[in-house]
Amino acid sequence: MSSSRRRLRNPGPSWGYRFLSWARHDWPDWLYRPSIFVGVWVSVLCMPHQRRSSKEYLAVVLKRTVRLSDCYTHFRALTDSLIFKLEVGRDRDSAKFHYSKAGHSDAFACLVKSDIPALFGTFHVGHSDLIGCMLSGFDRKVRMVRERVGNSYDLKVLERIFGQSVEFVWINEGESMLFALKSVAEDGVSLALQCDREEHGSRHRIFDFLGARRRFPVTIYHFSFLLNMPVVFSFGFPVGAHETEVVCSDVFEPVGESKREVMEAGYAPRYFYLMA
Repeated sequence: MSSSRRRLRNPGPSWGYRFLSWARHDWPDWLYRPSIFVGVWVSVLCMPHQRRSSKEYLAVVLKRTVRLSDCYTHFRALTDSLIFKLEVGRDRDSAKFHYSKAGHSDAFACLVKSDIPALFGTFHVGHSDLIGCMLSGFDRKVRMVRERVGNSYDLKVLERIFGQSVEFVWINEGESMLFALKSVAEDGVSLALQCDREEHGSRHRIFDFLGARRRFPVTIYHFSFLLNMPVVFSFGFPVGAHETEVVCSDVFEPVGESKREVMEAGYAPRYFYLMA
């Protein structure tokens, strides 16, 4: 195994996710809440690479000098999202979903309730990891593209949440990805991808995003052309303690005489990441 593969892991100790799950479930609030507060501050202070990335991101979003307390808020939001996922792993029924009035929820709902195979895209944001949980409730088979890393107890949690309706495909194992595409074409199952990591896309395009021209992967539209499957994006945002608001794009149908025509059509705002 190469050194680069050994370094591919989630941050923190190997027992960290299990500890969080145990503490959230078994500790009283008077002990749990201050412990999480201290733990997040320790993470902020002891994870310089992640702290630097947080500052760079927040500087763009907040448009001001980023304070250390801002990084704490950012780290805490990510921690709360992870803990919620761990809770759903213990009790799947604790995940409640509702569609946002923004976006194109009617078109999304119509597609997921059908038996039409589709390409479901999302970002690493909020509760979007749990979109697969929602999809698994519609009696459709889904292959979910993920990156295999070490220290991934959260993946075991997702497997419990999804049951038998979702299978995982590893993007950093080339043969697995090729098999997934072949099986999608042959078996009529759907494919779910998180589409905001530039390094995992074979095709890219520049878009206006957060006040600058930024490069995004658009491989999902290449797949749409090759497999003749519709594309839809959905994002999950936390609302309250145990509820997720789902914001959806319009459904893109790969209609056109050439791959270029199909992909260009997919970049319209109502289909792509920024929804009209």
